[in-house]
Amino acid sequence: MQDLSTGKLSAAQKKELQQLLDALTEHERAALFPVEEYIQKADHQLPDEEVGAALARLKQTLKPGKVILLARWRKVSQYAAILVLVMGSTFLLRKNAGIFIRKSGQPAKRYHTMKVADGNHATLVLKDGTRIIINGGSELLYPDNFDSKERMVYLKDGEAYFEIAKDAAHPFVVKTQQMRVRVLGTSFSVRDYKEEHKASVSVNSGRVALESFLKAGPWLELVAGNGSVLDKYKGTFTKQDIDISATTAWIRGEFNFQDATLQEVLHVLQHKYAVRFEVKDSTILKRRFTATFRNNSINNIMQQLKLMGNIEYTITDNLIQIQ
Repeated sequence: MQDLSTGKLSAAQKKELQQLLDALTEHERAALFPVEEYIQKADHQLPDEEVGAALARLKQTLKPGKVILLARWRKVSQYAAILVLVMGSTFLLRKNAGIFIRKSGQPAKRYHTMKVADGNHATLVLKDGTRIIINGGSELLYPDNFDSKERMVYLKDGEAYFEIAKDAAHPFVVKTQQMRVRVLGTSFSVRDYKEEHKASVSVNSGRVALESFLKAGPWLELVAGNGSVLDKYKGTFTKQDIDISATTAWIRGEFNFQDATLQEVLHVLQHKYAVRFEVKDSTILKRRFTATFRNNSINNIMQQLKLMGNIEYTITDNLIQIQ
């Protein structure tokens, strides 16, 4: 836990905050405390929408009385590092620490971590026969064995394509920062990068059901040819028809952009080519592109984007500056 002195709280506020933390039950602590070190910095101010999203998550986790008390800290939490825990910081709440919660009298279930660096792909075959293709810039947590009613993995960050081994008695669950995807036997892809404001699920075969952690409501069912985009701040899903070949193009080293903003294009390219982008004029990030690239170099793609979108750029090592 970070030192309370790093935050801008009075002595009385610190005391009251500590009392609130002490009052949490073991279950609430397990659900709210991050598994890893805090990723927030003391001088970082959370955007209002992030704080609002964190409060919404807390309302589903804590008892009503405690939410009312904790809500008083909303403004202070933007400055006090310790309140990364209380307000959650959706960066931490999205980690959905629930997969690490231990059952009474049992040790916490341990998960292996597979990290795939930008510019790479990796394939993982689980012991039940499920096959997972993991995109660059991704991190997946998975257990040695599935020993409960659900077979669960955690896409902590990034994008992955799943081919689920059928087992009607043990549904397969993929958890991300913002949502839960539940299936029996199917193939689908999930994209949920931390730096992106939206997450998505695309179904190639079979049927899946989606649940948002941020907004309570019925599960959203998708069948082959359906996709869904999740607004991370609102917690709402938008269902849509998809081109299956386009959603899995990245596995084949292809990109299929349909009326995509430049910002969306750059998000995809940075993980494929392990490059960083700096955009001098943020307004050009809203320019839209429809294009297909097949096994192109980053230089060729940037040249085509320049011609289509009237943009200028320079490439220095792995840094691309756009103006």
